[in-house]
Amino acid sequence: MHVSKDGDTVTLTQQQFFVGPHKPSDATWPVPLNSADHHLPKLLDSSEITIPNTSPAGLRLNTNDTAHFLTNYDTDLFNDIVSQLSSHTLSPIDRLQILSEATLLARGGIISSATLIPLLAGYISEDNESVWRSVGGTVTELQRFVEKDTAPEAMLKELVVSLASVQYERLGWQKADTESEDDTKLRATIIALMLYGDNTDAVTTARELYDSTPIAELPAELRSLILASVVRHGDASVVDALMTQHNNTQSSELRQDISVGVTSTQHPEKIAELLDNLRNSKIVRPQDISHWLAHLCRNRASRDQTWQWLQENWSWISDTFQGDKSYDNFPRISAMFLSTQNHLDAYRTFFEPKQNIPALSRVISLGIGEIQGRVELIERDKEKVSQALSKQ
Repeated sequence: MHVSKDGDTVTLTQQQFFVGPHKPSDATWPVPLNSADHHLPKLLDSSEITIPNTSPAGLRLNTNDTAHFLTNYDTDLFNDIVSQLSSHTLSPIDRLQILSEATLLARGGIISSATLIPLLAGYISEDNESVWRSVGGTVTELQRFVEKDTAPEAMLKELVVSLASVQYERLGWQKADTESEDDTKLRATIIALMLYGDNTDAVTTARELYDSTPIAELPAELRSLILASVVRHGDASVVDALMTQHNNTQSSELRQDISVGVTSTQHPEKIAELLDNLRNSKIVRPQDISHWLAHLCRNRASRDQTWQWLQENWSWISDTFQGDKSYDNFPRISAMFLSTQNHLDAYRTFFEPKQNIPALSRVISLGIGEIQGRVELIERDKEKVSQALSKQ
């Protein structure tokens, strides 16, 4: 639903978007507006309607997120909503919905991804755990635009730290006896954001906890974050020490947390060793390879090495997993993180000849579309995101 303001009136327009070869239908569906303004009709049963603007606090549709549409507000209406976020006058559901809708609209190319920057700034006083998880998801969306640019990435990290600092100071690292389950979950989200932002206190505290506490006794909800930070900021010996513990423990939960930690390494020689381990079932069980592969692909320092390893070891992958339901994980996981035109070309060159394999055909087609969409999105919005960050 597109909503635009013109003086004392607002216009609501149904917009239909289709993916693939489908053509938009001429049909118009009755849409429940669920507006915060009781002067608006309850149902929009035409393609467009223009009505008086009777919402002094800003027009919003689909309150409480109960209708099945996304709302694309024009600039003035959008800015009105951002001001309501900072004043905390909206419900947690509405705050969550506004950010989720904008993120989906940006991903779909309906609005610029740069719009997410000032929107995020409106969440500086946020304290709801579910909303913060959405904030974290939006930050992840924005990371793809700044991965190879030092200055914009530094600005994004600065923004993230400024947003998370209030809750970081409130929650700290230690669980309080009387705190709610939501606060316990929120602490992990906030610390993850502070560590992403390279906040000195967070990075230092993670290292101190690692040095002073046996790994098995670290808080379960924070352990993988602590290990990943220590590995990312430490030398290669940290990976060796953690892998020794990984290979000696019988705890599947501890092994999983260690795998998240070690796959955050920035050292090429250690990345190569971890990739070699994927073929050693005494170190990495075959059913866990997809988990390791996903984390290695997520880490931009190991992404290209991992993609190269997948291509070079495809015969072994086919021999090992061809009859397994996880066989299609390999083209699927790699497509989730490849993001350049060179990646797209290489993915097509490698996987298109394998589309005659029934178990892989559909996921390869989806993978090509996913990478192509990501490449186009980054090309379209990269500069705008950088400009928006510079204004924060």
